Amino acid sequence: ELKLAKDEWMRIWKNKLIEHKYDIETDLLFSSKQKDSSGVRYTAGLVDYVLSSGNIFSISLASSGGTTSDDFLQNMSDFMDPRYNSANATMFMCDTATFNWLHKLSGFQKNNIGISDQFRFDFAIAGKKNLFGLPVTTISTPYGDMNVVRNIHLDASPVRIVAVNLKHVAYRPLVGNGVNRDTQIYVGVQSLENTGVDRRIDLIQTEAGLEIVMPEAHAVWKD
Repeated sequence: ELKLAKDEWMRIWKNKLIEHKYDIETDLLFSSKQKDSSGVRYTAGLVDYVLSSGNIFSISLASSGGTTSDDFLQNMSDFMDPRYNSANATMFMCDTATFNWLHKLSGFQKNNIGISDQFRFDFAIAGKKNLFGLPVTTISTPYGDMNVVRNIHLDASPVRIVAVNLKHVAYRPLVGNGVNRDTQIYVGVQSLENTGVDRRIDLIQTEAGLEIVMPEAHAVWKD
């Protein structure tokens, strides 16, 4: 029993499971559809799919000459076509800088309130909630509520926002011949008994991909 972690074994296990889930999300976002030289097939990640088939918008967070709230609302108007898209079913994943930018737009009333023949409020934070275990900020716009989540996977990429309609995506583990290759834990793949080395190696394995349909229901904003 250690001072900072009473059970060091469980601390390591927890970290490894988090790393595995992080790797799965990275692949579901950025994987490219391909077949390598050994015959292994890879499904397309969400970003790769949208860049090749979906809606693509530009965004600049520069303080001078960057994207304005009017520019962004025009993108939302084009994207939220009621014939095939629904704001309530769409999740907006943002990098940290864009997440902050959206909060500034929705929180700084001076730039968002118009006093004219008709009162107007383009952006407003309508509330916060938890969805799939994630904190979600709801931002109200004329085209519906935006469910916004900060996603640190996007921080090191040129992609600022990924908008995904959850009705048109599905997580698909590899299943066939009675075998399910969703996340499995194999204990003692290598151990003292079968290697002669005083250690134990466990395996956490997942074979899965993302099924994506209706490209017009998804979008990417990038620099």
